[in-house]
Amino acid sequence: MIYLYSDILTQAGGIETYLHALATKLHAEGIPFRVAVSEQQPKEAPCELLDDLEAKGIDAYRQSYVPGDRWEVRKRLLMAWLWWQLEPGDWVYCVRQPIPELYLELVRLVHNRGAKIAASWMFAPEFLVPDPPHYESFCRAVEETDRVISVSECTAHQFEEVYGYEGPVEVVRYHNLPLFEEPVPLPDGPPWRIGYMGRLSIKQKNLDTLLQAVHQLRNEGMDVELHLHGDGTDRKKLEKEAQDLEIGDDVIFHGGYDHRTELPEVIGSNHVFTYTSNYEGGPCFTLLELLQAGRYVVASPVGGIPDIYKDHPESGMLVDPEDPVAIAETLRNAIEKLTSGGMNPDRIRARYHQEFDMEAAHEEWRQALNLSNDSPLVPDISG
Repeated sequence: MIYLYSDILTQAGGIETYLHALATKLHAEGIPFRVAVSEQQPKEAPCELLDDLEAKGIDAYRQSYVPGDRWEVRKRLLMAWLWWQLEPGDWVYCVRQPIPELYLELVRLVHNRGAKIAASWMFAPEFLVPDPPHYESFCRAVEETDRVISVSECTAHQFEEVYGYEGPVEVVRYHNLPLFEEPVPLPDGPPWRIGYMGRLSIKQKNLDTLLQAVHQLRNEGMDVELHLHGDGTDRKKLEKEAQDLEIGDDVIFHGGYDHRTELPEVIGSNHVFTYTSNYEGGPCFTLLELLQAGRYVVASPVGGIPDIYKDHPESGMLVDPEDPVAIAETLRNAIEKLTSGGMNPDRIRARYHQEFDMEAAHEEWRQALNLSNDSPLVPDISG
């Protein structure tokens, strides 16, 4: 049995999307697995992606939120449940790296039952250095993990640099569902619409600097609009900044969107996209979906993002996230590339199929866990 494990799960996000895609693939292949997660939301706001998995008949243990409880209680209850379920030879696959305070306990709990554990890092190790009270135990836990997994090539070396881990690091891309059979048609223009999809965050997503870049483009006379699709606690701050920069009419806040049904409309209404984050993990789900859809992206070279765009200017450009002038210039170059006919959606989509589609990710995942065709966890479907 394989347990897809996460001690933190919210309503929707990259990890939730990853869990959903991975579980959907395993279910389609008939590989025995269960989902074991701790939800961070009240019962009246459950994770819809988990609801969808259960509707497909997938077994999911959901350690629910209790108003006023401490996170340690739910995490330990989840670990206790897991201890009772595990059998020798099972795998526990952490879809995100577990929290440092309890990771060593989790690893040893799994090994105590004769099972194995693999963990995939949601952010690059450089952005996930535990506080000093937990640093040493976390490093020991990493060393004792059966499969240490990076979701990008360009951050794999950080496990040794940050945690002192000298063992093998497997590179396993995120499973992602095939949402588009062909590139999404470009809209008419001008105005040239620059899109962003994701959480409205200043600290991580760097959207305040992006507003400064759009302000510069408008001052240069470019007929551009910034369309922000998503929501977050920084929305009011960003709305105020747009007004202060006198681009309030050119920055449209669309709010949250239903990823399952509205993604084609969101992508189809924008010409190019931007993802100039301050920090990220592997090649983000938004970027994988934009590759599928054949959309050009201006992004920052953080986390695993360079895996997609470095040396692949046909798909996107990398830019310093701290420099609004450079961001504005790179966005202008992207729009000029579009208007001159130098942007080919089919070539962008081809980059996706080179190494980021579902089948490529699943093959890497199977190899990392040694799930060959004769593995007891893989059913014989030869007939």
